[in-house]
Amino acid sequence: MSSDLRYPEGAVRTTPLRGVTTDYETVSLADLLNADYLEHAVLTAFVLDESWLLPHIDPKTTLTLVTSNLVNSDTDEHPDNTTYVSPEFPLPHGQIVHTKMLLLFYAHSMRLVVCTGNLVEEDWTIMHNCVYVQDFPMDSTRVFPANEFSLALAYSLLDLSIPVNVVARLNHVDFTRATNVHIVTTVPTGGARKHEFMEEYGMLRLAQVVKQLYGSRPIDEEFEPDTRLYCVGSSLGRMDYTWLREFYLCAHGIEPRLMRKYVFNHSTPNDMVDVGIAFHTQAQVDACRYGEQCGQFIMTKRSKYEERDFPRGAMVRIEPLHKDTLLHAKAMVAQIGVEQDEGWVYVGSHNCTRAAWGTLYKGELPYFNNYEFGVLLSGVQFKKVDGGKGVRAVWKENVLELPFQVVWCPYYREDAPYFGAF
Repeated sequence: MSSDLRYPEGAVRTTPLRGVTTDYETVSLADLLNADYLEHAVLTAFVLDESWLLPHIDPKTTLTLVTSNLVNSDTDEHPDNTTYVSPEFPLPHGQIVHTKMLLLFYAHSMRLVVCTGNLVEEDWTIMHNCVYVQDFPMDSTRVFPANEFSLALAYSLLDLSIPVNVVARLNHVDFTRATNVHIVTTVPTGGARKHEFMEEYGMLRLAQVVKQLYGSRPIDEEFEPDTRLYCVGSSLGRMDYTWLREFYLCAHGIEPRLMRKYVFNHSTPNDMVDVGIAFHTQAQVDACRYGEQCGQFIMTKRSKYEERDFPRGAMVRIEPLHKDTLLHAKAMVAQIGVEQDEGWVYVGSHNCTRAAWGTLYKGELPYFNNYEFGVLLSGVQFKKVDGGKGVRAVWKENVLELPFQVVWCPYYREDAPYFGAF
């Protein structure tokens, strides 16, 4: 890779869609890998299709692969230069690696790619996804001082059981330009890490980061929420307003564990929980230009959605950038203040679910189900577009290319999320 790093400040880009021409920059997996110069890669995904992935990579490149679902893999011909990693799962069933991240090492640089899609062909051709990508200088003869970002990245790799010798490569990377970007991860609860350091994960980590950015917020009779939270995802699970309220408070930098009783009794009634859960409808999936196969990447259960306490009033339609296309992206847009013209954006693997962000149980003990990874971009400015109906997110003077429009369109009376075979 050239010494002129392509993304020195970080950027959000969308993946290409087959047959769709755009007037903005998209990035394919081949673009991101830059395979001719790639020396080592750490690749993580919920689903990883080896038969599709490996042709993108030079056989001389060493690989570390982490996934919950390795498909189309020839176990008799696993490359000698590939290490397969299985992270710790404290419980015997149900916990997964949902992290979607690429860590790419070149002779003189390292590229971090935070993905919303899996390492399968469909997520890079017919389902619209996005990535956060940033390039960092690297010098194997120097050890650079650690900072908050590099430490968070190292800890997240160790949580995934990435070999120490791979994690040690970060010592030679200069993370000075990792500014206004904050890592947010989740790890499954149980086993050796049961309830230890859980404030560093999931929605408690989200609260920690937002508090660091915007200061502490007291909960009292005069508390008025000032954040509008738009959440895009491809999976829904069991949910109620109790959980949504706690998640919403975390998005204000408020850690609800120490004040749960007060929160429930005195603040933030349901109609003040300003969260939009953006999810594709059955009609949108039926109209997808790429056919019914796209529905397999969107997951929710009718039984969960039809439960009495599900916050159906928070559901909004996803507005894709391109007509009759579907998203597999996971993102949050937080607009703060009276003018709603500043805030933050999250991009990563977390859906708006309890499995991804965690649940607080009796005794205020958190439970997390998944491995997840994402970045929160702070200092975002929001510019109104389409006559004020939507907004454009600008970060470090560049547009964040998200694969959806931030338009609050509540579900119509006849709308329901896509259930598929679930």
